[in-house]
Amino acid sequence: MFMCRWPNGDLSFVHAPSKEEAIIALDEWDNAELAEITRVSDFMVDFRLNAEGELELQAIGEALHDHIWEKAFPLLAEARGAALADGDEPTNAGKEVIRKAVQKEKERLAGKKRLKTADTGLGKSIQSQTGAPAALVNRYVKRRATQLLEHSPTTGRKQ
Repeated sequence: MFMCRWPNGDLSFVHAPSKEEAIIALDEWDNAELAEITRVSDFMVDFRLNAEGELELQAIGEALHDHIWEKAFPLLAEARGAALADGDEPTNAGKEVIRKAVQKEKERLAGKKRLKTADTGLGKSIQSQTGAPAALVNRYVKRRATQLLEHSPTTGRKQ
């Protein structure tokens, strides 16, 4: 399981065998190459079925909750800890500290990572037209090249 902390502060989870596969799966929503992607070992969530037939998040497992704050939102975790030190509800000053931390978290990843480029010229062209992650483009180009080579006529020469 991987956690994707998007540059804008949103959070997604995806089950995949590798980080590269996670990036490819997350492309359904956006290019995750600029996001922070971390492996999650303890994933537990609880959903409630509401009267309208929709699922609502009811609870997040304690280990996952801790992982989210430590890895995805360290600045906000620190601000919340300070703002909630005296009780369950932050003071007005504490609320302002939290608001500022949220803004910092939304800007924290800006410019930290660069998009990876595809391995081939064709891949780079496809990537510039589609905005797809390099891992996905490389996979498609390799698959298509393999198909073409399998169906190309042979001359009998050793190559």
